[in-house]
Amino acid sequence: MATPRITVGLPVYRGADLIAKALNCLQQQTFGNFEAIISVDGNDGESAEACRPFLSDPRFRMVVHPERLDWVGNFNWLLRQDLKEFFCYRQHDDTTAPEFFEVLLRVADKEPRAAAIYCDCQMIGGRHDIEIFPSIKGEPLDRMFQFTARLPYLGPPVPLRGLIQRAAIRQAGLVRFDEFRAAWQVFGWLANLLRWGNFRRIPEPLYYRLDHARSYTREYWWGAANQAWTTLFTGVLDAAMRVCRTPQERLFFQQTILDRIIAYQSFRGTNEANWAERFAVECLERLRHEGNTHLLNVKEVPSILEDLHCRVDEIRSIERSRLGRGISQIRQQYRFAKIIYPRSPVRRVTYQIRHMVEMLGKMRKLWLPK
Repeated sequence: MATPRITVGLPVYRGADLIAKALNCLQQQTFGNFEAIISVDGNDGESAEACRPFLSDPRFRMVVHPERLDWVGNFNWLLRQDLKEFFCYRQHDDTTAPEFFEVLLRVADKEPRAAAIYCDCQMIGGRHDIEIFPSIKGEPLDRMFQFTARLPYLGPPVPLRGLIQRAAIRQAGLVRFDEFRAAWQVFGWLANLLRWGNFRRIPEPLYYRLDHARSYTREYWWGAANQAWTTLFTGVLDAAMRVCRTPQERLFFQQTILDRIIAYQSFRGTNEANWAERFAVECLERLRHEGNTHLLNVKEVPSILEDLHCRVDEIRSIERSRLGRGISQIRQQYRFAKIIYPRSPVRRVTYQIRHMVEMLGKMRKLWLPK
């Protein structure tokens, strides 16, 4: 048998009633050269028993952990394994089209510098939305800008459910732990993947994500405590600082990441007096608590906090409309271009024009009648 190209990681806990459908879906893939590691958490005997019939397939193996790792511990355990060329995270309650691997590999082979290749996610069982995560391409600093400038409107972490290059994972490392069940840490991990290469979206809904009452997304992700938002700031900031080369680049990303999270909090209707300033202080305290003050040191803090209240007022006004958000993105791109091309007006203008054309194209698709 040829060496598998894909390692499929299947963490499962209390999923005895759903895991068989997910494993059967894997067996039906038109591309069959993969290995599947079933990682049963917390000595869950019922889930392990539901998986045993599939172990007669030599591509499948199972490990039962005696202690509870929770989702982030189980996911990180899978990342530590001897991964093949690509890693594919498969939730125990999700399925895909039979051609899922075949379609994604076809693109992956043409684009070897793509860190993650993924398709759209079709929700089933409850909501019927289609989850989309836009492609991100360019140089490392530009990729990081595209990611942070859209925070946190990128939506669910769809690239997590595609094919991820092993080399990109080895550079990114593991997902950060925190006391909030790592509700937002996956976005910091995705940002670290972007340091290695592009994100490539395939605009087809080939992944089917089950929407049900016991899902992690319903139970915790969307209802994460406000304090957990500070870990989104620190996680993404940690990734961004790794690609910054100058003080100007550091300041730009420090401010952008904080402002984007504040923008979302504003969108959620936070109206308490001085809440933005208090949130900024909580973010700084989180850095100190984690021992990560090198990401935003004492000398940089005044620049970050300067005129924060005025920026919040501006954020509130632009977040009220799609047009306002578009204008804000153009302004951000102008600032970013000045930072990365300080001595080349031609390259700066070229960069701005390219991104403006891409943005106008996206807006045109949204506004055209169906």
